[in-house]
Amino acid sequence: MISGCGITWSRQERPSWARVLKICGVDIDDRAGPAISNQTILNSMIESVLEDDYDQAICQLTSDRKLDIELTSDARRDAMAMDGIRNFTHGDIWPSSASIDHECKRIYYDYIYSPGLEQSDIIYKWMLLDRLCQERGVKLHTVLGYRIPWQNKHHAMIRTDHDYNIWDDYVEGPYWQHHDHSVGKKNTVPNKFFQIYLAKKFNTQFLKLDIGHKLEKFDA
Repeated sequence: MISGCGITWSRQERPSWARVLKICGVDIDDRAGPAISNQTILNSMIESVLEDDYDQAICQLTSDRKLDIELTSDARRDAMAMDGIRNFTHGDIWPSSASIDHECKRIYYDYIYSPGLEQSDIIYKWMLLDRLCQERGVKLHTVLGYRIPWQNKHHAMIRTDHDYNIWDDYVEGPYWQHHDHSVGKKNTVPNKFFQIYLAKKFNTQFLKLDIGHKLEKFDA
């Protein structure tokens, strides 16, 4: 089972490392989504571990400051439609990220957003996920999609390489030269060459599935 933002989500037009693994025959329950927040990522993983049986789970944490909004009224749907970038739905939520196209979002970030509370929420939900995985015999792997400017000292409780994040690996490496800039800021999904690299990296680093010969075919 996996969850994460658009870097990971396999059911999109652009390729992802999760789709590469699926092509190699890996049975994946994909709970990721486009532009979703860490709250949604962790909630979906916790719910999945409570409901189903898995051998391994990958938690791809995303950037902070993202806001997922339940579409419970016409006013919220109107606000979503006015967003110049995040004007789409995922399930019953508007994954509006940190965009400030609508006045309600600007007010939120100016007066309501609380980074300390958000970070505590990420850390303690991850700890619950880790505890549930241990109780159910699920091997949990966690990777940072973007750098999170941690203020909470307990972030070290999250077992991951805190010196690594996927986005910096992408933009600072050789694959960035092939990034699709044709849609401007709307495309934050790494290209297929980097996604193949990620699939190989994650398999070698922690999944350790017998699919190396299949992954090598992507280089042919």
